[in-house]
Amino acid sequence: MRESTGKDKREFFRYAYSKPMKYNSLNIPKGSKFVAKLVGAMSKNLSASGILFTAETANAPAIASLLVLDLDYRTASICKEIETRALILENKLIGRVVRIDDNGDDTLGIGVAFVTKSDPLAKGIKNIENLIKRS
Repeated sequence: MRESTGKDKREFFRYAYSKPMKYNSLNIPKGSKFVAKLVGAMSKNLSASGILFTAETANAPAIASLLVLDLDYRTASICKEIETRALILENKLIGRVVRIDDNGDDTLGIGVAFVTKSDPLAKGIKNIENLIKRS
């Protein structure tokens, strides 16, 4: 077991947030056909910069993939911080998978960083918004 050698270096505090949610994994192949697969999951914690959720191994997104997250973040105590920072389209948060941990029970812990409004990806907002509307 690894012991902590200092303070937590996270920029934002994580809040316990255990609620059902859904996500779409955006895959845009070279032929520019859009594929969105609606997947159910369970959130574990939430911060102004991201979310950790649990999903079945068979439905796991790939590392670095772009996700559209459909969750009730407005009931969270950090709603304002999320709305201030995160890119939100059609009432859905946009995020990128930054971590995948095997839970050892056919589920994975999926860490997602919200795409911020200042992220270069936000420049392509119309393309992403059109993809979300079609899903």
